[in-house]
Amino acid sequence: MMMTLLLLKNKMKLLYERHYFIIRGMIKIVLTLFSLMIVTGQMDYSPVLSYEWVLFLLAFLCGFFPDFVALTAVCLVICLEILPVSFLLSATVFMIILAYLLLLGRISRSQFYIVLAVPVLSAVHIGYAVPLVSALFVSPALLPALVFGVLLWFMMQGIGEYAAVTTGAEAENVTSSVQYLFRYLMKDRMLFLAVIAFSLTFFCVYIIRRRNFKHASQIAILAGAIVLMTVELLTNIIFSLGINMGALTLQVVISMGIAYIIQFFRMTLDYQGTKKLQFEDDEYYYYVTAVPKYKVAVGDRTVTRIKSDKES
Repeated sequence: MMMTLLLLKNKMKLLYERHYFIIRGMIKIVLTLFSLMIVTGQMDYSPVLSYEWVLFLLAFLCGFFPDFVALTAVCLVICLEILPVSFLLSATVFMIILAYLLLLGRISRSQFYIVLAVPVLSAVHIGYAVPLVSALFVSPALLPALVFGVLLWFMMQGIGEYAAVTTGAEAENVTSSVQYLFRYLMKDRMLFLAVIAFSLTFFCVYIIRRRNFKHASQIAILAGAIVLMTVELLTNIIFSLGINMGALTLQVVISMGIAYIIQFFRMTLDYQGTKKLQFEDDEYYYYVTAVPKYKVAVGDRTVTRIKSDKES
C-alpha cells in the first residue's frame, strides 16, 4: 500500500513539474473560487457579489497573478460584503487587516494563507486542520497569523449576528455597529478558547515534529489532536459552553486525516530540506547533515576522499 502511494506521489510530482504553470494556475483558480464562495455564503449582504459569474471572473483573473493578489482579493471581498451592513464596520475590518499586514506582513508570505485558511475552513467545520498542518511547515514566528485568523473568523460571526438583529439603530448611532462587534468579541468565551486551543496545538505539533526520532511528524499530528480535544473538553466542562463533543470529535478526526494526507505528499521523499542522520558502528557514532546541492554554492563545497591502506 505504501509503495503504491509513493508511486502515485512520484507520478503526480512529475506531472506537476511538466505542466507547472497550467496546473498551478488551475489550482489557484479553484482555491480562490472556493474561498470566495465560502465568504459570500457566510456573509451574503452585497447584491453585486451575489452573482456567481462575478466570483468566477474574479477567481479566473486571480489565477494569472501572484498568490498575494488572490489573498488580497478574498480580504477585499470580506470588506465589500460588510459594506451594506455598515460602512464604519467595513472600514474598521479593513483597517484591522491593513494594520496587521503593515505590522507583521513582512515576516513571511506563508502567514497570509494561515490567516485566511482559518475562517474559510472553519466555515466548513474543518478549521482544526490549520494548526495541525501549519505547525508541520512553519515556525512559531507565524503564530500571530493563526491567532489573527481566529479573530477574523469570530469577527465575521459577530458581524453576521449584528446584521441579523440590527433594526436601523446605526442611523441613530453611527458607532453602534463597531460597539456591538467589540462587545461581541469581548463576551464570547469561544474566541479565547479557540485561541488557546489553536496555540497549544500548534506548539505541541511543532515541538514534537522537530525531534530526531522516527515518524516524528505523524506522532506530532496525533499528539496535537489529543491536546486539542483535551483543551476543548476541559473548557466545555469548566465553563459549560455546550459544545457538541460528538461533532467536535468528528471534525478533529477529519482534520487529522487532512493533516496526514498533506504531510505524506509534502514531506515524504522531499529532497529540498536539510536532513540530519545518525548511525553507528562498533567503534564510532556518526552524525551527518545532508544539504541539497542547490543550497550550496560550488565554491563552498568541500569533498574529502578517504583512501584505504590498500589504495595508498
